[in-house]
Amino acid sequence: MGRSGSMKNVVVLLSTAILVIGCNGINPIKTASMKVPPYKRYLKSLEEAELDQTVMARQWISAGENALQDSIIISLPFSESGYFLASQPASRSYRFDARKGQVLTIDGSVVTKSKVSVFLDLFMWNENQWTPIANGDSTISLSYEFDTDRECLLRLQPELLVTVNYSIAISLTPVLINPVAGATNQSIRSFYGDSRDGGKRRHEGIDIFAKKGTPVVAPTTGYITRVGTGKLGGRVVWMQDTKRGHSYYFAHLDEQFVRAGTVIQKGDTLGTVGNTGNARHTPSHLHFGIYQHGSLDPVHFVKTLEGNRSSQPWDTTVQEFDYKVISKIARVQMRPADSDEILTTLSKDAYLQIIAQTENWYRVLLPNNKQGFILKNKIAPIRKGKRLRISQPADLLSEASVGAVPLTKLRSSTAVEVLANFENFKFVRTREGLLGWLLI
Repeated sequence: MGRSGSMKNVVVLLSTAILVIGCNGINPIKTASMKVPPYKRYLKSLEEAELDQTVMARQWISAGENALQDSIIISLPFSESGYFLASQPASRSYRFDARKGQVLTIDGSVVTKSKVSVFLDLFMWNENQWTPIANGDSTISLSYEFDTDRECLLRLQPELLVTVNYSIAISLTPVLINPVAGATNQSIRSFYGDSRDGGKRRHEGIDIFAKKGTPVVAPTTGYITRVGTGKLGGRVVWMQDTKRGHSYYFAHLDEQFVRAGTVIQKGDTLGTVGNTGNARHTPSHLHFGIYQHGSLDPVHFVKTLEGNRSSQPWDTTVQEFDYKVISKIARVQMRPADSDEILTTLSKDAYLQIIAQTENWYRVLLPNNKQGFILKNKIAPIRKGKRLRISQPADLLSEASVGAVPLTKLRSSTAVEVLANFENFKFVRTREGLLGWLLI
């Protein structure tokens, strides 16, 4: 729908809604640890105020449900800035994968004329449905540690009848610090599951290579359970992580600086890198293992990802215009990257709205309510169009849909300006300046 929707009815209806909800005590979210998620509390307040069946409330509820069906996929780290309009209930979704041993960190900000609630909910895919596992607060802030591999979806949605500019940054970081001082991801050159002894056994850890004598440090807080020497591991240290119940195994050490029973803080030196045990004929390195009812792959517990991205402030000028495709062909992607994950392909003059931006991509909303990403240089604001005189009476529709509400009836031979198109509809402006859709 164009920006010319029936705002008068919207304001009257939802101004009443806001007053009633305010009397019911709906306040901005304060914490991520409430037993009843803020989103559900707000939805309950709409039901108690008997507002859940109003047109705008139904659209708001539908927007939240549709976010769980959206095809938007992101690779982390990710940042975005965008907006929500008071007249158009909407939500944003972000799908991504997380691995055991990673911590999700979400930081953001909102700009509004008054204090409002913005709902941030994290879901995991479980038994063929999205199951809520955590929620943030109105500052768009959340931290969550994963204890198993998960397919996740994050939903962002403000309360009714508010215009919000937002920015959000989403990243994954390892739970532990690298146990070899100064090591990087490139220092890890032998991985979990690699063949050993001609296939007789599998590698139950990772090898982190460094010069002999490099400090080996505690990856987190805990205590030392055993210090000893073995045929395979040479000089070894075992450490217990009291928070997670993990046992950490450090092998092939040149020196050991701790004793059993010692309480250890993150970063304390446990010993030094060496090549003792069955590593005496290889370059010096640390074998690092994690055990909890069997061995775990340590790589995601210590491997750092690309540096976090700071989201850019939202450019408010782009929401003042309707947009159209200016290239011959433009692909709308499921993620902000050139890939085979294409949502749809648009031809020149196809209509869309910009709802957010990330680096060289816009997140766009299509007239069929699908969201996707398109390169910024593929679209431009709609300034003017081509004159068309309709051959027969037609309804000027509020949306590019057969069942849309008619805004007015246009007579035969009425002249309109065709600004853009979508599927079998044309986005037009009448001589009086009214915007809408014609089925032609």
